[in-house]
Amino acid sequence: MAFALALGGATAAVAEDADPPAAAGTISGTVTRGDDGSAVAGVGVSASGDAGGWGYATTDADGRYTIEALADDSYVISFMPDGTDLKREYWQNTSDYDAATRIVIAGANAEAGIDAALERGGAIVGAVTRADDGSAVVGAGIQALDERNEIVGQTESDASGAYSLDGLPAGAYRVRFGSPDPALVSEYWKDSYSWDGATLVVVAGTESVTAVDAQLDGVGYVSGTVTKSADGSPVRAAVLLYDVNNSVEDPYVDTDSEGNYRIAVIPGTYRVLFHAYETGVLEEYWEGTREWDDATFVTVGSNEEIEGISAELEVVSTVSGTVTLDSDEGHDVVVEAWADGALVRSTEADPASGAYTLNVPEGTYVLKASATFPGSTTTAAPQYFDGVSTAAEATPVVAVGRSTLTGIDFDLVAVTAPIVDPAPALTISAPSVRAGGVITVSGTGFVPGESIAFELHSDPIALGSLVADADGRIGGTLRIPASAAVGSHTLVALRGGVPLQTSATLQVTAAVVTGAAVEGAAVSPPRGLAATGGELPTTALLTGLFLALAGTVLVRRRRAHS
Repeated sequence: MAFALALGGATAAVAEDADPPAAAGTISGTVTRGDDGSAVAGVGVSASGDAGGWGYATTDADGRYTIEALADDSYVISFMPDGTDLKREYWQNTSDYDAATRIVIAGANAEAGIDAALERGGAIVGAVTRADDGSAVVGAGIQALDERNEIVGQTESDASGAYSLDGLPAGAYRVRFGSPDPALVSEYWKDSYSWDGATLVVVAGTESVTAVDAQLDGVGYVSGTVTKSADGSPVRAAVLLYDVNNSVEDPYVDTDSEGNYRIAVIPGTYRVLFHAYETGVLEEYWEGTREWDDATFVTVGSNEEIEGISAELEVVSTVSGTVTLDSDEGHDVVVEAWADGALVRSTEADPASGAYTLNVPEGTYVLKASATFPGSTTTAAPQYFDGVSTAAEATPVVAVGRSTLTGIDFDLVAVTAPIVDPAPALTISAPSVRAGGVITVSGTGFVPGESIAFELHSDPIALGSLVADADGRIGGTLRIPASAAVGSHTLVALRGGVPLQTSATLQVTAAVVTGAAVEGAAVSPPRGLAATGGELPTTALLTGLFLALAGTVLVRRRRAHS
């Protein structure tokens, strides 16, 4: 092993048991034209190994090449006849990298006869000019890109702006025009700044596709100054522009020592972000917001400069602490900083640890912590620092410059309200009924399976009972006794003899008398109900008995005379 160490111009060397040089292999061959077999000079031949091996050579006047000093690896050989009408290819006779035949180098072997006969390809022809005055753009880089965004062919525009991109395999290409002038915008055909917006150029066989021209636009500029809001001093910051259509790469630039910046951009519409390198200085979007959705757009045209896109960044203090809460229920905790009755900043505490960090500008603040329990009856009273229940009692927190204020803690107490069952509710079919008539009663909020008795008040008259179903609903009919007094009554529901806090007002009107009968007096109790407790008056019973006896006598007399 041998090595040398150089320090301050002095070299110390140690040599012992020197390792032999690593084995190196070679790949060689000849490149010719497929149409006439003539040698092709100046073809770039590269060997790309799967494990990182690499080698390169150029064909000589006789079309021969040799790639030397290749490490052990498995290589794909590429033939790139740029500047000719011949197509690129990979050995052996394919335009697909993945379909190439690998050449294996192992132990300094020499692989010869790796030849290529290159065929003519198609061409894309056009010219590159400036959009503003139509003058030629000299030295523009023109590239034909396949569907994987790999360069299949490339060339440059000449003194007249014209170009011919030759040797292309049949296929569909995006053509990119790279500007040699930083004041001009690179673009894709046809008039697109983005890959996705490019129009494909289709080449078939050996044909030439003409009039694939480009008129390059001038860039636009955005400029401004970034300072601190507190004292107006300059801020070292990155200014980043985000294309609102996500169609181009997002440019950025750093401010100089005076906080100034100027950036060239592709014509378009942008959000502008000012990001300070200095800790304790808040970033913001133009114009004066920290929220992406609230940013004001800046639209820049070709050869246009938008000035005054500036920012005054806030210098902040850091307030931190912990909010404890004696509850295992899911909850959200928010810590707020208030000044002069207005909310200045807020942040959420970590749900697990209760820790929070809040950045605030210079000032004096009242800090407040509060908790919510989504989907729960649990609540917690908000608390102000230091352990008080009102803002008037709070201990002010004073932030000066880039100070760090710790230990601003809160202790919230959770209170779980009892779950209140819904109160029973009654509904009757009509607000009035004749004495001796029937009403339909329905209700909700009762205990499933319980029997509810009903009475007519003020002098209690038992009407019967109904049983609640599995959902706590009741329903059925009740008879109002014919003896019920005319006037306003209250229908009362009772559970175990105790009136419930639910009732209904019922107006009882006089019964209708037809002949010797009271209308409605003979209606039987509804099926499934208990006895109503109402009885016919004694007078009505005697009258009925008298009429029955009289009828019997009449029947007998008729039979005697018949």
